[in-house]
Amino acid sequence: MNFFLSQNIIKTLTILLFLSSLLLTGCWDRREVNDTALVLGAAIDTEKGKQIKLTVQVLIPQAASSQQQGGGGSGPRSQVLVRSAIGENMADAMSKLQVELPRKIFWGHCKTYMIGEKLARKGDLHEQIDFLLRHPEPRERALLFVSKGEAADILEFRPTLELYAGEGLRKLSVMHIFASVTIKDFEQMLTGDAGGALLPVIKIVQVKNGNKAETVPSITGTAIFKKNKMVGQIDLKVTRGLLWLRNEVEATAVTVKPKKGESISLDPIRETTKLIPTIKNGKWGILAKITSEGTIVQNGSNLDVMSPQITKRIEKDVEKDIKERINQSLKQVKKEMDVDVFGFADAFHRKYPKEWAKVKDHWDTVLPDVVVKVDIKTRVRRPGLSTTPAGLKEKEVEKK
Repeated sequence: MNFFLSQNIIKTLTILLFLSSLLLTGCWDRREVNDTALVLGAAIDTEKGKQIKLTVQVLIPQAASSQQQGGGGSGPRSQVLVRSAIGENMADAMSKLQVELPRKIFWGHCKTYMIGEKLARKGDLHEQIDFLLRHPEPRERALLFVSKGEAADILEFRPTLELYAGEGLRKLSVMHIFASVTIKDFEQMLTGDAGGALLPVIKIVQVKNGNKAETVPSITGTAIFKKNKMVGQIDLKVTRGLLWLRNEVEATAVTVKPKKGESISLDPIRETTKLIPTIKNGKWGILAKITSEGTIVQNGSNLDVMSPQITKRIEKDVEKDIKERINQSLKQVKKEMDVDVFGFADAFHRKYPKEWAKVKDHWDTVLPDVVVKVDIKTRVRRPGLSTTPAGLKEKEVEKK
């Protein structure tokens, strides 16, 4: 009896093993690394008519591996190859690029896409964004930028610290010192209630390197979009105010000047912004309640930051600085450009869905009349390690 039972168990296991082997098929769609052209960065510019120019930065494997292994040679070798093609759209331009490259183009490693300012102002971005979202290879979390001038010029730069220009810009962006927008974020903003969007702006600037001057790409501001079209630009100071309202400030130091020629700098510990919409007697309003906590990292004054009276003065100065930035962003973006990139539309939609349904199709006409009030509370949680300003005697320190 046990013999027949064991035979049945063996047969059953054999059949299960055979059936499971059918599931262990090979990778039919595998792609060898040696046959792949890894795109590290891409730039999209406008050409004659509705054509676009697609520029890609492709990794040179031999150069990268030789540098990692400390290979010799007459000098440093470029680790990337830059190629361009003109087409009716991104798919058409990519097919023309493929003819010039002996390896199959792969978008999965591309983390930064740069859009030329002319293309952004034409308002044809939805066609290019559609390719990036529809094609299976590009990452939805890849970052988008707008460049002053041709975006292709940015890819020609060879950074000092990073392998390629796009990686340096990506690391700057993820610090959240500036606006940080992915492909998916941008698409959601354009199709959201407000229809406004923003992207960081890259510009080629000159910096000093010892006694020499060199040009490098740097983030210099924020591009504002309305209905898929770039309608304006704001500088970094105004961008900070915009990010405060969007609750996206993370690593922004605040410097205030309590007296002429003196300054005190604080690093943020915690910041939160809540947008509270109200509709009373037909009037629409937004209350932005902002709380900020920081630590003093530099005291360039003669003030004793350990004193509660001085601390309150610093807190008031910080609140004034933040409010000024926010008011500037409201003036330039809401009033002058007539664009809602602050999240006001979403706030009204959530709290007043019925009222929102009546104005959603003409939000642009309601937005200018929305009254925005800002309520800021700042706290200095840590005054730093030093009790008195460095280099000053006790009698020189102001305690009130």
